[in-house]
Amino acid sequence: MPGLFDAIAPLLAQDAAAPSNFTTLLFLLPIPLLFYFMIYLPQKDQEKKRRAMLSALKKNDRVVTAGGVYGVVVSVDEGGDAVVLRVDDVNGVRMKFARSSVSRVVEASE
Repeated sequence: MPGLFDAIAPLLAQDAAAPSNFTTLLFLLPIPLLFYFMIYLPQKDQEKKRRAMLSALKKNDRVVTAGGVYGVVVSVDEGGDAVVLRVDDVNGVRMKFARSSVSRVVEASE
């Protein structure tokens, strides 16, 4: 009694055709495109927004630094990359930070 394997054995014995180089290229081409559109472009837009935010810093802006320090901008060094923050209103404590350490501007509603 012939089994199912006996029926498909000739099909399995045939050599499969090697894929062409064009077919391989078609499968590999979307990978760099996906990388560009899903990773590079969003990161580039985010960095552009960050640079715009840092260049627009002005006196009396409420900000948060990368270390989690909340403060109010007292002065911005236009020539350099420093910003002075008032972190305590009661004692008048001021701290100098690198402009790049400012992570975001806090809205008035927060």
